[in-house]
Amino acid sequence: MKYTHKDFTFVTQDSRSSLYRSGKLLFIGNSWTGLNLFIQYSNNAPEVKEMFKAQLEQREVIKLRAEQKKSKVPDTPIKEEPKTKKPVIRRPGSDRKLIR
Repeated sequence: MKYTHKDFTFVTQDSRSSLYRSGKLLFIGNSWTGLNLFIQYSNNAPEVKEMFKAQLEQREVIKLRAEQKKSKVPDTPIKEEPKTKKPVIRRPGSDRKLIR
């Protein structure tokens, strides 16, 4: 899919994307990162945000779910029991040295 705004072109295919300014490559990589850069380089233009309204809203829903899950987890730290070392058992004959 190809999106253009002024002299910027954002091309996305599957999970990869490319961002161009005046035909010169600025970014190639993850689509979400490319989308954020496209919005950032366009100075948060409302037209660009409108192009990706569905993706931005979906990302907010995921963030809200994550925050709700965090609030259910108690803030008390779990105490760990101190680790004790087991004594080393030496077996007879294990002190032999290899002679060459």
